[in-house]
Amino acid sequence: MNKKKLKIYTFLTSPKIVKISAFIGLFTLAAAIIIGVIIAQYDPDNYNIIDNYISDMGSFEHTPVPFIWDFAQMITAILMIPSAFYLEKLFRSFPNSDEGDKSISLNRRILSSCFLISMLSVIFGMFMVGLFSEDRTTIFQLHLVGSYIVWSGFALTSIFLGLLIWLYPSPIPKPIGIYMTVFPPIPCIIFLTTFNKLSEWILMFSLITWIVPVAYILLKHINKEITSKHRVN
Repeated sequence: MNKKKLKIYTFLTSPKIVKISAFIGLFTLAAAIIIGVIIAQYDPDNYNIIDNYISDMGSFEHTPVPFIWDFAQMITAILMIPSAFYLEKLFRSFPNSDEGDKSISLNRRILSSCFLISMLSVIFGMFMVGLFSEDRTTIFQLHLVGSYIVWSGFALTSIFLGLLIWLYPSPIPKPIGIYMTVFPPIPCIIFLTTFNKLSEWILMFSLITWIVPVAYILLKHINKEITSKHRVN
């Protein structure tokens, strides 16, 4: 890794940058979902989780302000980048107790790399579905392609990160890792094979179930890391 790439990597994985970007990203996406659903209620077709896709909040057919959901996805995707690299770095080497066992260390590095790749695919897919909304999907159905990327990426991220939590020491309780590995992939498979509207919402809620506690625990871990660095300095 040359000096320029190392400088960028160091910046992206800085605890303060990760904390700020993660907090703003989570707040932006949560606010967009809540506001989007509320505004969509005034649509004549009575927007609801049984009859509508999540992406319908980004279409003029269902809301007068689709750009709220579209921009929120793109902004959140960009803000997720520091968290992706920070988590890969954290789980690749936390703690260093398995350095003496090369096979365990190698397996953890492989899983961490797989997690990073899947997380980056989520980021790419999320930005894509925001940029190419239902109204701008083009003849190539880029919105649909982006949906496949983001949801399958989320399922793989859940599996790889869940295995890291389940199999290796980390700040996150192992039961959360077991849940992540087993449950979210099920509604993902159902949705991507049927494109049932309700199953997409169930998939999102199954992901939120682990994203919220994991984010909370990691933010506490980051706060401790920032505090310890201040003490050293």
